[in-house]
Amino acid sequence: MSDAEFEAFEDAVGDLGDRVSEFLAEGSDLSAEEINDDVEDLPVPDPLDDRAADK
Repeated sequence: MSDAEFEAFEDAVGDLGDRVSEFLAEGSDLSAEEINDDVEDLPVPDPLDDRAADK
């Protein structure tokens, strides 16, 4: 994957996150920005923790 493709992918994921926050805000007392900020504060697990250790 080229750098340009990766950037486009990151942008698309960011846009999707914004759309989801806006959708969730419609049925909530929170704004889309508040929801997005709360999601940004969630801990993100390290995906490498689930891999088997090299022997």
